[in-house]
Amino acid sequence: MSKEKKESKPIQLMKVHFPDGVVVEVSAPYCTREEWAERTGMDKEVVQLALYNRQIARHKFSPKGDLFVNVIEEMRRLFDVQPWNR
Repeated sequence: MSKEKKESKPIQLMKVHFPDGVVVEVSAPYCTREEWAERTGMDKEVVQLALYNRQIARHKFSPKGDLFVNVIEEMRRLFDVQPWNR
């Protein structure tokens, strides 16, 4: 008996338009701290602490729910800083 492999659908990227005309594509507006740690190379505990201290943009779907990284807001912060212009 062989296990059938699930076919994964390609991820539909969301386009986020910023006021200065920049368009960024993200896979999801929010992600877990584990996903953010993997994407950025940060340690999971560092991401968790930064979420609690509001150093990383966050979103909570319910008062007792888990904290998620607000990917779109993090992109906005990046464009506000504009590290490529330094």
